[in-house]
Amino acid sequence: MSMISYKYAPSKSSEIVGQNLSMSILRSFVINYDRQKSKAALLYGPVGVGKTASVYALAEELDFDILELNSSDLRNEQAIKSFLDSALGQQSLFFKKKIILIDEIDNISGVKDRGCVGAIVKAVSKSTFPVVLTANDIYDKKMKPLLKISQKIQFERVDYSQIALLLSDICSKEGIKFDEKSINSLARQADGDVRAALLDLQICMAKGEIKFEDVVNLSDRKRTQSILQAMAIIFKSSKIENALSALNDVDCDINHIFLWLDNNIAREYKDPKSLAKAYDILSRADVFNGRIRKRQHWRFLAYVNNLLTAGISSAKVARNPAFVDYKQSMRLLRIWQFNMKLAKKKAIAKKLAAKTHVSTKVAMGQIVYFREIFRNKGGGAIADELDLTSDEVSWLSSR
Repeated sequence: MSMISYKYAPSKSSEIVGQNLSMSILRSFVINYDRQKSKAALLYGPVGVGKTASVYALAEELDFDILELNSSDLRNEQAIKSFLDSALGQQSLFFKKKIILIDEIDNISGVKDRGCVGAIVKAVSKSTFPVVLTANDIYDKKMKPLLKISQKIQFERVDYSQIALLLSDICSKEGIKFDEKSINSLARQADGDVRAALLDLQICMAKGEIKFEDVVNLSDRKRTQSILQAMAIIFKSSKIENALSALNDVDCDINHIFLWLDNNIAREYKDPKSLAKAYDILSRADVFNGRIRKRQHWRFLAYVNNLLTAGISSAKVARNPAFVDYKQSMRLLRIWQFNMKLAKKKAIAKKLAAKTHVSTKVAMGQIVYFREIFRNKGGGAIADELDLTSDEVSWLSSR
């Protein structure tokens, strides 16, 4: 079986999942390039949401050639200037229109690649072809010159329900058995990253069937193994220098890391002095984390990392020689369960809002009445009218 992500790569703009508005803006930029004030389109957003794929899909749809340059390919001003001057000025081999794609433009470093951004700006300003740049982060100061000449097009994280539809469609075409619960769980754990969802699907398809336990085990392997290793490094390291990098490669949300540490400090540190100091450091890290959430002061993230790693590691009076079985906080499970229930409620409310011409907020308030109808086995017609799934009907009927 070929790689799913390549086999089902979108070939037209309508196949880009969850980015209808962004694709419409990009299409307009490319088609009307001669009349655009901006000399480049800058696609930005999280990894795996379809930025690069959208350019290739649009090029195929419009029958444009595409010339791609990855920012990591050329690392000095003269080389990038020479390449772009040539690429931006030459006609395509068969006189077709073309798009110049510069991928991952934010990977250009401030010192090592000094002069590259300026060279790109100068070359793009003279281009006779549409230029598309992609980036994950556009707020670094080195990006300012590019922002001035570019039309910014944001690509959002994709809603899990749209990812689930894509995964279900692929399974059907591949003849793979699946159930709605497994597909929804696979889509949710991708956290809006379509590429990650396709890679996870490829792994789960190996057995010819998508099973819920395989999806759960996949999630555990991806996240739990690395966080357990990080816990051991933080708690057991004799030098704070070793602990500092413990969280660098951990695929886990920072708020989940707080919960892991909170749940395991008392398992590791048995003497009152170490325990008190570790929790004091954890609370200080939480203060900085709160400032990040409230004020978007992302420079505090370095402080949070230092406190959670070297700080908590240095809190111990002596290293605990005993093996400690680190446990995941049950709060994560309760939060996940709550979010699952809330997500179903929101999905039903959206369908109800669309049919009754009210806001989703108003529809959310009406769900309680519909639950009573379904619990009394009177919701058959409503389920048909709203096109509810079996999971949604089951949720409305549960007590």
